[in-house]
Amino acid sequence: MNPAVSIQTKSCTEPPVMLNGWKHHLGFLVVQVQRWTRKPEQMFPLFVAKLQMLGASQFDIYKGKMTPEAIADDLTDTLKGFRAIEKDAFFRWIDSSTQLFWQLGVSDGSEWTLRKGDDDAHYIHIHPSRHSIHTGRFKANHLRTALAVLVMANMRDEKPGLPLMNEVRQDYMGLSKVTKPLAKEIFSTLNAFARLADVPH
Repeated sequence: MNPAVSIQTKSCTEPPVMLNGWKHHLGFLVVQVQRWTRKPEQMFPLFVAKLQMLGASQFDIYKGKMTPEAIADDLTDTLKGFRAIEKDAFFRWIDSSTQLFWQLGVSDGSEWTLRKGDDDAHYIHIHPSRHSIHTGRFKANHLRTALAVLVMANMRDEKPGLPLMNEVRQDYMGLSKVTKPLAKEIFSTLNAFARLADVPH
C-alpha cells in the first residue's frame, strides 16, 4: 500500500492483515514525517491527531528493512501453509493458544505477534514481538513529542528548541511542560528521526 494512501486508515497493510504503521513500523513513520514537514502549519493539528495512534504507553517499533507489505506477505504465506488464512480458521488457530496469540518469524529473522483483529476485513492483527531483533521500544508521549516538534519546526522553518517543545505539548497535545533532562532525551529522539527522514533540525 502506498504510504500516502494508508494515512487515511489505521492499517498500513491491505486486508486481512492489520498493521498500525504509525506505532509499529519505523520506515512507514519516517515517510509520514517527510510528508508532513512539507505541509503548511494549518495542517499541524491533523498531524497531532494522527499521532494519537501511538497510544499513551510503551510499544515496539520494527526498525528493519522489510516493508509492511513484505512482512504481511511472509506471515500470510505461513498461515496458508497452516491452513489458517481464512477468518474462521485463523480464529480457531488463535483460540488454540492458551495466550490467545501466536508468534511467527519472517524472512529477516524478526518475530511478529499475531492476534485476532477487531475489524471484519483486517482480522489478522500483527505487531513486532517484544525483544525481537530489528525492534526497539519507545514511550508514546516521548515519541509523539519528538515527532510533533520536528514537524512543527519544519512547518515554521525554524530550529526546534525547548520553547517550541513546551508550546506544542501544552497547546496541541494537552501535556505538561518538560524538564531539561527529559527535553534532552526527546531532542535526542527528534534528531535521530530528522536524520532518518533527511529533514532539517
